[in-house]
Amino acid sequence: MTSTRATAIPVPSGIHHVKLPVTDLERSARWYGTVLGGRRLAEMDHRRPDGTLFAVILDVPGLGTRLELRLDPATATAVKGYDLLTLAVDDRAALDEWITHLDSLGIPHSPPVVALVGWLLVVPDPDGQRLRFYTDTPHGLDAAHVAYDSPWLSTGPAPDSAHGSAPALGIVTTVTARTGQGGELEVALLELAAATRREDGCRAFRVHRAAQTPDTFVVYEEWTGRQALDAHRATPHMNTFRTDAARLTASPPYTESLIPCPVR
Repeated sequence: MTSTRATAIPVPSGIHHVKLPVTDLERSARWYGTVLGGRRLAEMDHRRPDGTLFAVILDVPGLGTRLELRLDPATATAVKGYDLLTLAVDDRAALDEWITHLDSLGIPHSPPVVALVGWLLVVPDPDGQRLRFYTDTPHGLDAAHVAYDSPWLSTGPAPDSAHGSAPALGIVTTVTARTGQGGELEVALLELAAATRREDGCRAFRVHRAAQTPDTFVVYEEWTGRQALDAHRATPHMNTFRTDAARLTASPPYTESLIPCPVR
């Protein structure tokens, strides 16, 4: 006969540190230092026996523990778009202070989002992982105001067409620069991308440059629906890009809508 006895569950003394995967240690260390004021603790750099650096440690004001950035490109790519780290701020006024700070640095971010309880601000880091700021003070709005459809608010996997909801709207655009204008067109596309990713209905906006024909660019977009796309096409930053494109491109951009393949 086996005797069982209830034992007390050991209690941890707290969180030792938070770890995020990155593809470029130096780039991410600079970004988190600039955005959060993180101070690199060089004496705690993690190196293999051959001297290869594989992790850095930051002391981030207000985090309550240390932040480790671990060189792990495969994991960083796999969790792109996920919100691993959420920081608390007092209220909407405090959130607005962060918006002012981010804007002064030119850091892309979401608009203020009505989340389930408080206000939310989302900031993609250099690898596309979503750093979030969430207010401790509730927004006081009823459930009808919660931005369930916002691409910035994680509410679990989106329903697909098999369950009666329309899938995301995908678009791919190919654009070719005039001879000698590739660099300027790239800058214009990246500025457009940064502004577009702040729109509520934008799920993705990625710019690619062809390796063999560097004057050719391919842009992949994903939207929550036609209404969001139509609103995007009327934005000031889209109008600015049209003006730039007329001067920089060899021919009008070629755009195709994408149809998702059924899941088997």
